[in-house]
This record gives sequence, C-alpha cells and structure tokens, in this order.
Amino acid sequence: MSKKFITTWFYSALKTKKVSSGILGMSTKDVYDPRTVDVEEMANQLENIYNEYDAEGYDVVNILPISLGTSESSIASNGTYLGDVGFSISRGAIVVGKRRD
Repeated sequence: MSKKFITTWFYSALKTKKVSSGILGMSTKDVYDPRTVDVEEMANQLENIYNEYDAEGYDVVNILPISLGTSESSIASNGTYLGDVGFSISRGAIVVGKRRD
C-alpha cells in the first residue's frame, strides 16, 4: 500500500547576469544576482513535480516556499555608510501531495 502523503523538495539556481570583465572591459562573464532566482527553472521544476504526482495518483495539497535571507551594505552616493539592508527571496519549495482515494 502506498503512503497517503508524499513530499518532494527542490532548490532553484540564482539568475545570472553578464558583466564586463578583463582588460578595459573587453570581455564579459556571468555573475549570479543574489536578489533574483531563476523563475523559469523554478516553474519547470514545479511543473515536473505536479506531473509526477498526477501520474502516481496524488494531488498537490500544499506548497511551502523555501526562502533564504541575507543583507548587504547600503552606501550613499557620497560614500557614507547607511547600514545594512536585509532581503529574502524564495529559492525553492517543498511540495506536499495526498493520495487520491
């Protein structure tokens, strides 16, 4: 007999952006943006889990976001330190499924 409830978790990568690098900024490199998750990857992961649950005879009953927080220094245009600014982003989720009876 299968379990009545199942869970699956996933974690999504941060979105990358291109920045100038090298001598005189002649080349570019990909750098992770700590404030933005790759939403397309997150949506694809959720879709895959939903489809897997449906194929196994489960309905999704809950999604618990996995949020991570951090802070960074805030500096005024004149160079004065203003303090730290905190923020958090959802990086993934725990998906709960319930067996169809």
